[in-house]
Amino acid sequence: MSYTFIGKLNEAFELLNKIIVEVIASQWQVTPHSCATVIEKSILDEIDFFKKLPSIPFHVIPHSQEGNEEQTTGKWVLNPSTCYHTFNCLRNQPEHWILKCFTALGHCHRFEPRRNDLTRLGCFSMREFVFVGDSESVASSADKAFDLIINLIERCGLKIQKEIATDVFYGDDSAAIRKVQRILEVKIEAVVIGPQELPVSVGSRNLHRDLFTATFNIGDPTLQEKMHSACVAFGMERLLLCLLAIVPDNCPIKLIEILESSKSNFNE
Repeated sequence: MSYTFIGKLNEAFELLNKIIVEVIASQWQVTPHSCATVIEKSILDEIDFFKKLPSIPFHVIPHSQEGNEEQTTGKWVLNPSTCYHTFNCLRNQPEHWILKCFTALGHCHRFEPRRNDLTRLGCFSMREFVFVGDSESVASSADKAFDLIINLIERCGLKIQKEIATDVFYGDDSAAIRKVQRILEVKIEAVVIGPQELPVSVGSRNLHRDLFTATFNIGDPTLQEKMHSACVAFGMERLLLCLLAIVPDNCPIKLIEILESSKSNFNE
């Protein structure tokens, strides 16, 4: 694989990420924030992340703590998702607002030994938008943002469909809970129909309700109505490779042209 191909593929990645952010920023005031590669495991333990998901944590020791392995082992893990940095940044804020949108691009790491899906990556980039505010504004904004990005993807030439899914974070693994989740449509996935009709999930919209705002103590505790949150997230490598697959000869230069064209058409 030539350096030119890799360079142009990286350029396409950056362009795709930029366009997605610009599309959402055209509708909402978006607050960007950084997303570190590591996160304290205690933050994930608060929401039982590793108990609920079939993922084994990647334990790490920060360079500044070398020589103190006994004190640091198990305290830090490689970041498995982007929004937990968002919620941790908002922790213990007693404000109450109608709607705010936060975004970050994070490098996520997940080791899921029970998964048998070859399209799942142990390390991947996630662009995520987190909406926090009153329940109605959060739900409607997340739906609109999800549809805007799907519309952008379709303009690039991909076939994509929305599918109602379930998520273990919103209840246990029982059939009854999952049935309720489907009825309430708490999780919707964006599924690309790839080469040889292979379905590939490239993103999702998740309604958290007050799960994370309550856990991280976000909002005015004196108010009866609690703030809600929702996220819209896309796996950038999956999306990029699906787009590359529809370009003649898998040419990243042609993909860049398609992305630039879709951006121009979207703004018209």
